[in-house]
Amino acid sequence: MRKQILLTGVFSLLLFTFACLNPEQEEPHRFRQGVLDIRDLTFNENTIVDLHGEWELYFGDFHYPPFHGEKPLTGYLAIPSSWQDEEFGGEELPRTGHVTLRAFIQISKQTIGQELRIYIPDIASSYRFFANGILIGGQGKPGINQFDDTPRIKSKYYTLIPDKEVIELVFHIANYDNNFGGFWAIPSLGNKNALDREKMLSIARELFLLGALVLIGLYHCGLYFYKRKESSIFYFALFCFLLGIRLAFTGERYILELFPNFHWPTAFRIEFASYYFAVPTFLLFIYSLFPEESNRKYVRYVLIASSIFALTLFLPISVFTILLYGFQALSFFTIGYVIHINLKAVFNKRPNSKLFFLGLLILAFSVAFDILRHSVNNRGIGLTPYALLCFIFIQSLILSSRIANAFLRAEELAESLKISNESLLAVTENLEQIVSERTFQLNSSLNRIKKDLLLAKKIQQKILPEDGIKFEHLKIHLYFQPQDEVGGDFYDIFELDNGTVRFFVADATGHGIQAALYTMAIKSEYEAIKRFITKTDDLMNHLNQKIQNKFSGLKIVFSGFLLDIDTKTKTIYYSSAGHPNQIFQSGDKQTILDRTGNIIGLKKDQPYTQKQFQMAMGDRILLFTDGMLEQKNESREEFGMERIQKILTDYQGKESERVLAELVIQLFLFQKKEDQEDDQTMVLIEWEKTS
Repeated sequence: MRKQILLTGVFSLLLFTFACLNPEQEEPHRFRQGVLDIRDLTFNENTIVDLHGEWELYFGDFHYPPFHGEKPLTGYLAIPSSWQDEEFGGEELPRTGHVTLRAFIQISKQTIGQELRIYIPDIASSYRFFANGILIGGQGKPGINQFDDTPRIKSKYYTLIPDKEVIELVFHIANYDNNFGGFWAIPSLGNKNALDREKMLSIARELFLLGALVLIGLYHCGLYFYKRKESSIFYFALFCFLLGIRLAFTGERYILELFPNFHWPTAFRIEFASYYFAVPTFLLFIYSLFPEESNRKYVRYVLIASSIFALTLFLPISVFTILLYGFQALSFFTIGYVIHINLKAVFNKRPNSKLFFLGLLILAFSVAFDILRHSVNNRGIGLTPYALLCFIFIQSLILSSRIANAFLRAEELAESLKISNESLLAVTENLEQIVSERTFQLNSSLNRIKKDLLLAKKIQQKILPEDGIKFEHLKIHLYFQPQDEVGGDFYDIFELDNGTVRFFVADATGHGIQAALYTMAIKSEYEAIKRFITKTDDLMNHLNQKIQNKFSGLKIVFSGFLLDIDTKTKTIYYSSAGHPNQIFQSGDKQTILDRTGNIIGLKKDQPYTQKQFQMAMGDRILLFTDGMLEQKNESREEFGMERIQKILTDYQGKESERVLAELVIQLFLFQKKEDQEDDQTMVLIEWEKTS
């Protein structure tokens, strides 16, 4: 009879869990073949849209927006499903690799220019993403193989200001370690206030749970210090600490907020270790409460198995993440065994066994629900933390009752415990209020700073020519990547009245906001004279004089390269003011365009000269700033001129667009984990070949 009750309870639990995991409901807004139409929505203060459905999947390639030419579409991936084990064209995709995901969001005209937020959940195991061709952000450094990939899994919120009615989202995702590469939950797009409020509530909720676990653990550590014979108190305190560690390393992953440079593989192993040790600790807690109903051998077997799984954490991540399935199976058996022990204790009328069974059912259901949802890659907000808090409070009551029975005056101790519980509740409530207030203050300050930087970034992007600008006979491709939100590089492309196209590249000293302000001054003075002075050396002289006369007190110093292309005579004129050597390529031959004067702003009356040469069809000129040359790798080796020249030579027969893309890719591969050290700018010019 007892076994029948046990089997019926477990079967009902699993049946209800699977029913909850398969809700059948039609979502009005979801991606269909890579397109989400939300033109009927107005983003008010409560609007949040889930970005799930069919996204375009390009397996094995990183395609940079805007996509030029036809790209082989692997298929459509239903986000948040993983590409792992998905079958496209009769082929099953592997668990590891790198992909490009793309989707389009159609919005209303009223939404253009509105400040929105986009929530990116955990993505395994590294990514970067673009919105309308602009790199918005990412986690880690996705690579084309496991040696170039830097994993980092963390959810994040980004600001998105759409500038047209279609938002193109492009994700580069690499996974060489985990099961279920790609999205672990559903990303969302919403009103700034709505997602900010959701973020604040999520942080406050999890910090409250973390604070409660730590305080309760400390409280029971104190009880165990004065009553060493009660081993159940020690196991319960240890269980609380392990759950607190797991909470800090999962969800919002606060440990990465406190320590941004925390070694990611170590953090991932700590997350798994907290799980591997929590299960046997909980089993020891049950054994100490109901020793007569427990089987000592089974407890020993679980301890040995958990220790073996813990040792697997010294293996590569790609190995021990697969072994997790075995421990999940062990966890299910342990849950069933614990329920069996508790039912025996209830039938034997052990003290507090019914109260324990109530808390155990709540916790067992939530853990089983989250494990099953995890196994089908559905990782939304879990039930376990909330059920766990309820369970912990129930266990606190049970332990309090056990301690009370050890005293002669039960009524006095019960009153004392009541006062202690009320004090603990007051402390936790006060902690939640303090966390909410501090979080709100920090978010407000951070939002103001982000808003100012985003505005500065948008202004700087508007004053620079956009990629795709065309002139007769000339193909032009651009790349601009500041080190920070804004940078100190500046470039300009302008056609004079006589058919001459003028190119100007400048690099102000420093980077960041100060350098960006310098570029505004440089642009202002250059715009005033660029139309009226025909010779490049005369323009450099005038620009130097104007900078010296107007900004001598600010000590604005910058290098510059001025290039004129006479499209009628195919003649090139240039002057270089202390700028790095630039490259002219004609067939297999390369010519270095060296300096013709000192950098601008050092002193007045500096001499500049003009050089000239002829240009033919198919010839190319690469203009760039020193951020390309001086970028260092992990060995502190610079990228250098020789690598740039070799790439231009190796890809001499390729399209100019492909050449610029290869320069960027090789720079990323060379840089690896190192941070970008300076602003990077490239302008590639080609005299078109006749078709």
